[in-house]
Amino acid sequence: MSIAAKSWVSEAEFLSLPESLERIELIDGEVIVAPIPVFWHQEVLARLFVSLRTWAEGRPDLTIAQAPLDVRFGPNRILQPDAMVFLSRLERTQAGPVDRIPEICVEVLSTDRVYDRVTKRFLYGAAGVAEYWIVDPAGFIERRWGPGLVDEDRPEQLTSPLLPGFSLDVAKLLADIR
Repeated sequence: MSIAAKSWVSEAEFLSLPESLERIELIDGEVIVAPIPVFWHQEVLARLFVSLRTWAEGRPDLTIAQAPLDVRFGPNRILQPDAMVFLSRLERTQAGPVDRIPEICVEVLSTDRVYDRVTKRFLYGAAGVAEYWIVDPAGFIERRWGPGLVDEDRPEQLTSPLLPGFSLDVAKLLADIR
């Protein structure tokens, strides 16, 4: 029995990969290819994204973005959060990985829950992300903040001190209203 050796890549090699709609991330030299999200993941993400964009209307000083968008969270750490909030404006001409850390990162849980709940929380916390929202389509949202993103709550109404006036009914977001 042979064990395949891992092939580590540099950031330059990673960035030279062909464009893709797949979620391809780089963590300390390892290329991570996420499985294609299921329908419900995409539905919940779309609802959340629309809520954030609606709240952000008329606020040209910030940016609401979604994957696929490469963001550099540190050397050899290029990730694609499902959604993110930058409390500054990204220019239309932004090319390559975004070199600014989002203030809020959002992940909707899917098949690899440990990757989103543990690995990404560690990476986002180490990079200085102010808040991390982990959306569990089974029925709740964890909002994490503080050094290392260790403080946590599971609100019924999602709010953030970073987003004055934003409020999201979690039950409504996650309800199957088809």
